Amino acid sequence: MNIRKRLENRGIIVEEWKGKGEEFRRRWERAFADAISPQEKQSIYFDQLLWHVFSYEKPPCFEGKAAMRAFHEENRFVCYLFYQEREEAYMLINAENLRAEDLRHEHDVYVVDPQFTWTYVQTHEDWCGPYFYRKE
Repeated sequence: MNIRKRLENRGIIVEEWKGKGEEFRRRWERAFADAISPQEKQSIYFDQLLWHVFSYEKPPCFEGKAAMRAFHEENRFVCYLFYQEREEAYMLINAENLRAEDLRHEHDVYVVDPQFTWTYVQTHEDWCGPYFYRKE
């Protein structure tokens, strides 16, 4: 079952935005990796995966079960979901029903609040993540 159908089955309203993936990735970079120098981004292979900022602990964040708990504690009535390698993005309404477990089979998926103050990332690696980070 695809992600959209899984979320709709949980009572989440899913609005798909085709062709918005790059825009969301750029905005995510500005929100969560702007303080990292271009040289540092190169050294952590940021151009390959945005979430490398967390696997290289720049900045420190929650990981694993702690990340899942932090995600569940956030206000998620509306949030956005997008992928590292796809061009669609989704606005999720009534997303308080979204659980970290709903994303565990997704690869390199990012969830953010509308103001990009926090993010939850499910990676494609079993030994990396998931990650949760909230800006101070």
